[in-house]
Amino acid sequence: MSQITDDEDFGALFEADNTKPRKRVTVGDRVSGTVLFIGTGSATVDLGDGLEALLDTVGLIGKDGEATLKPGDRVDAVVVRIRDRVVELAKTIAKGHVNLQVLADAAVSGLPVEGTITGVNKGGYLVDVSGATGFCPLGQMDTRRIADPATLVGQKMQFRVVEVRDGRDLLVSRRALLEESQAQKATETRGRIAIGARLAGTVTRVLDFGAFVDLGGLEGMVPASELAWGRKRPQDVVTEGQEVEVEVTRIEPGLDHKGRPVEKIGLSMRALARDPFEQVLPALQPGLLVRGIVTRVEAFGAFVELIPAVEGLIHVSAFGRRVTRAADVVQPGQDIVVQIELADGLSRRIALSYVDPQLLDAVLDGDRAAPVAPAGLRVVGWARPSTTTLPNQERLSQAPRNERAVAPAPVVGTVVPVTVDKIESFGVFVSWATGRGLVPSFELGLPHGADLRKLVPIGAQFDALVQDIRPDGKVRLSRAAAASALERAEADAWMAQQKPANLAESVGSFGELLRQKLNQGKK
Repeated sequence: MSQITDDEDFGALFEADNTKPRKRVTVGDRVSGTVLFIGTGSATVDLGDGLEALLDTVGLIGKDGEATLKPGDRVDAVVVRIRDRVVELAKTIAKGHVNLQVLADAAVSGLPVEGTITGVNKGGYLVDVSGATGFCPLGQMDTRRIADPATLVGQKMQFRVVEVRDGRDLLVSRRALLEESQAQKATETRGRIAIGARLAGTVTRVLDFGAFVDLGGLEGMVPASELAWGRKRPQDVVTEGQEVEVEVTRIEPGLDHKGRPVEKIGLSMRALARDPFEQVLPALQPGLLVRGIVTRVEAFGAFVELIPAVEGLIHVSAFGRRVTRAADVVQPGQDIVVQIELADGLSRRIALSYVDPQLLDAVLDGDRAAPVAPAGLRVVGWARPSTTTLPNQERLSQAPRNERAVAPAPVVGTVVPVTVDKIESFGVFVSWATGRGLVPSFELGLPHGADLRKLVPIGAQFDALVQDIRPDGKVRLSRAAAASALERAEADAWMAQQKPANLAESVGSFGELLRQKLNQGKK
């Protein structure tokens, strides 16, 4: 009785399966399925609804000879043939598996074909697709311009058949496949991109203003200033094809060169690197003698690189003698010994003084051992206490050494002697012993529209009053206010020196004179 029941249940299931509509596919259909089994030359794929197909594994074999697929993987493919109720799939048509009918079907289905680039002419590339002559226009070979097309001759690549001409000649495109692949990758990448995200990418182009990095279907740009700490040419930091790690700093909507909407993605490599200034700052104590390389010479002084990406300034007043130009003493590329006068972590500025090589032995304190310094800092030793002041800086030379080492920034309302470092249309940037700031044009006390480069050239010195210090450390000063404050101070000093007159005596003397005049008139 139990056997009969089982047979009846099986029969009911069989009838139900026969009445269920089966999935149908035709040549050229794009399908998706799950790999069930990997065989020799083909893999069995479950397309769903009880339909299975064979996937040609030609072109899916890795360098080790093993298939790049494994059971359970999802695959996308195209139906290339149906014979004896067996559905055959392919992800690409490889050389040796091509005939004219297959190429015609590929033009309809979009299935990629494999071809070898045999030559190049003025218009594009000649491609051999298993005996069929294919032509790929220059603009259809890649998503970017290829500098030397001849370098691709002899390479095997995948193409999409755009058109079959005269039953044999083909018009093919590789760019169409690349754009499709990039679009798929871009969808995945967008899910990972956010401000602050750290991503791996490949450098695609290096220009003077920065480097472009492929993040996976999406491209971002690393400005030159964000490639590394310090002033370096992008070409000296990265090369095309280099794998790099970046941090996303900006995401904005924009348009490409064809007016299509794209994401403008700002990136930074410097954000992921350790700040060399913070690394070396604890060692830069006043009085330390170190070696450095002169990188730039300006009218107001010379910049010296102490370690890569960390520079200090020797002001023209800190060369130990009166000099008109720093170029009269040092030149770019020169290796010199300098003394640390002040290292300010807040303003990220290092004040240096020049050490004459002929006087180094006299300056060096041989009784004091050189400190342990971070890698790259070339420490010479310590200077003798008598040489730890900035030349021509009376204000600092009168202060004890320990006070100079922690010289505070000026406060609002104080007047400081400044030197012009840079001239802009809106004002001049100035520096002093412990900092740097801006004097706006209207605070210079000059007529409107005056030529700043003539009236306050680089290197000019004057007194300026500190008007404002912002939370980020930026300082605004005024030359006009400093002049007014000086005039008031001189006037107050003169008044204080004058002896107050006796008001009663003054009135009495005037009355006496008046009586004398009246008496003379009566006579």
